[in-house]
Amino acid sequence: MRKLSVLLLPVLVACTTTTGVVPIGQDTYMVGGSGKSPGGYSGAEVKAAAFREATQFCATQGKKMQVVNTNERDMSFGVNATAEVQFMCLAEGDHELGRPKLQRSADQVIQVVPSAQPPQAARGQSTDTYAELLKLEDLRKRGILNDAEFEAQKKKLLTTN
Repeated sequence: MRKLSVLLLPVLVACTTTTGVVPIGQDTYMVGGSGKSPGGYSGAEVKAAAFREATQFCATQGKKMQVVNTNERDMSFGVNATAEVQFMCLAEGDHELGRPKLQRSADQVIQVVPSAQPPQAARGQSTDTYAELLKLEDLRKRGILNDAEFEAQKKKLLTTN
């Protein structure tokens, strides 16, 4: 039984793997990672491992780590937890070294496309035209306008709009 528990121990221990440090620009790097375990794993745990690796990498160069961007995703059914840290290694007196300027990027981008509808003024005119036609019809029904006068006013209204 003791041998069995020793053999199963590595299977039950959580596992985090990283990409290692990958250069993505001048003095700018990225560390990505994923993690899985039978009990679940959080993206924050993977991100923490990436931060440790990034900090250690910059320290070996005698520099400080400055975060540029981060993202993470927790473990879900069939998908490992993942995280990515983008960072710069900067000298102690560098003006960019300071508080991280993290900005969340959009998950979705919505592009507004101009519609083919007429301008607001033209739409207002068509609504006004309809209202005027209703008024003319009401005047005709009440006997204020006869059929000929109604048709003349209607034609005038429709040709001007």
